[in-house]
Amino acid sequence: MDEALAVRDIFTRLGELMRENAGLAAGCVVGLVGVNIALDLTIGDTGALPAGIASLVAQYALVRTALDRRGLRDESGRNGIGAFWGVNILSGLGILLGYVLLIVPGVFLSVRWSIASAALLAEEQSVSGALGESWALTRSSQWSILAVLLVIFVPAVVVGIGIFAILIDLQPLLSSLILYVLLFSAFVSSWLLSVALYSLLRPGQDHLSEIFS
Repeated sequence: MDEALAVRDIFTRLGELMRENAGLAAGCVVGLVGVNIALDLTIGDTGALPAGIASLVAQYALVRTALDRRGLRDESGRNGIGAFWGVNILSGLGILLGYVLLIVPGVFLSVRWSIASAALLAEEQSVSGALGESWALTRSSQWSILAVLLVIFVPAVVVGIGIFAILIDLQPLLSSLILYVLLFSAFVSSWLLSVALYSLLRPGQDHLSEIFS
């Protein structure tokens, strides 16, 4: 697809997916907040691994369900949570390295690999194939995608960290709760954004999703 997506069209599709998957999306936010609060209160910083696993399971369930509801995934597909883990680990490490090096490369990779998780589950792609397809599909719309990601994450991060900094000494549990709610709401939105972008950018999939919607 050579024509760039409009920011408005991306938000419109994202809103549709949020309505279609509202219950599961809300459940992901509540569940992940609860898991992270519980880990903070029990094992502290050593809870990073179980928290990451919980996040991966929630992301897998939400992306797969959103694809199914739009008729974008072959139900006989073999790719499961193992492959999903692989694409997220590989892209996550690349993005993290980009942020460590100079921030901008990390932002660039976040945009160009934003469809990888949806492509992996929808098309039975290999991990490298899903990353490659995401790279190709997002080429013409990277600025629009960046704008949407900034709208999703910047307010959540700024407000969340600001409230956390103000309340951490007075109400540490409340400050963590607010921060987690804002951050996981942003993450869940970004997971649905992957499906929204895939449905809009994958040739033929936009028409198919309209039929199943």
